[in-house]
Amino acid sequence: MIKFLSAVLLTVSASPVFSFDLQSVDVSALKALEPAVPALAVPAGDKAASQFVWMTVRNNPVGKEAEANDWGARIEARVRETFKDSYSVNLRADMDTSWGNIRKTGSYYNLSGGGIFLNMSGSNGSYFVNGTITENGKMTSVSVNVSKRFDETSFNVFGSGLNLYTDRNSINGNYDPDRFSKKAVAAVTSLLLAVQVEKGQAKPEEKALRNTERIWMSIRPGWGGWNVVEASDPFARIEVGLRKVFDREYDAEIEIDNNRQWGRVSGFFSRRYELRAGRTDLRMEEWAGRWEITGRVEKQGAENNETAVKLEMRDRFGDGSFSIWEDGIRLNIDRNGISGDVDTKVYPKEVVGAITALVMTYQQINQPQQPR
Repeated sequence: MIKFLSAVLLTVSASPVFSFDLQSVDVSALKALEPAVPALAVPAGDKAASQFVWMTVRNNPVGKEAEANDWGARIEARVRETFKDSYSVNLRADMDTSWGNIRKTGSYYNLSGGGIFLNMSGSNGSYFVNGTITENGKMTSVSVNVSKRFDETSFNVFGSGLNLYTDRNSINGNYDPDRFSKKAVAAVTSLLLAVQVEKGQAKPEEKALRNTERIWMSIRPGWGGWNVVEASDPFARIEVGLRKVFDREYDAEIEIDNNRQWGRVSGFFSRRYELRAGRTDLRMEEWAGRWEITGRVEKQGAENNETAVKLEMRDRFGDGSFSIWEDGIRLNIDRNGISGDVDTKVYPKEVVGAITALVMTYQQINQPQQPR
């Protein structure tokens, strides 16, 4: 009994000590014993990789024009001499089309238009390009050096975000999309093409020029509320305008060179569109998933003053874009433009104007564009 009481007293007397020891342990000390977990690093935004340019250059010394295009990158530039030391310029970057002019004064070239203001100056085959390009309300500075390589049409182009090697047949290299846009690449390219056009000399055998006419039309909303939509190519001298009359019916004005014609385009049937203008009676119709363009187009000087047309047109993406690849005519069509070429001995430019009126009517009826 005495041993039992002694054990109880010993336990009771020791309990405050154990209680004090437990309360004295600091929580922060316990946390200090936990293994440290390293903070996760937040990766910085990835820098856009350098983009390559593989442009094919085509020169027409007789017609005083040159063009360069990279279909994969969707960068295109076209330059044509309109007067002595004056050049018209057409640029395309993705779906954006820009028009401009190059004026040469002495050894200075000035490119302006479509938010582009560039100057190129130099001598002995070496130039310096500087200026600004405005896109989507943002202005970007351009500063590029151009040095002669082998002849007066081949250059090494290098600068802030751009490196190109050019000759009479190609323009290859790369650009930094964070510092140099596609539109800027096309603009610099147009200045180099202007030099090629200026220095190019037609050979005697080139005098018998092909009858191929380059087509590069831009489609845009009409100006001043007159036309609903219009398309034009100042190089080929083709203009087409549509004015809405009723639902699915439009008045059409087609001007080719100095000849103007009025007509009407209707699309009362869901898959058939018809243009009637003078002797022109052209139909665009879908058959079993493919489109056909058939009929006749008025052309003064042709047999019976008209040209028969029967073409197959392929729907590309179902968004109002088509392609025509036939002997004598090749056209790529989308909602922003029509590009390609036509052999005027096979199909006169009036055929291109008529097709443009039909296609724009289709685009308006099926997917009307909002004013930009």
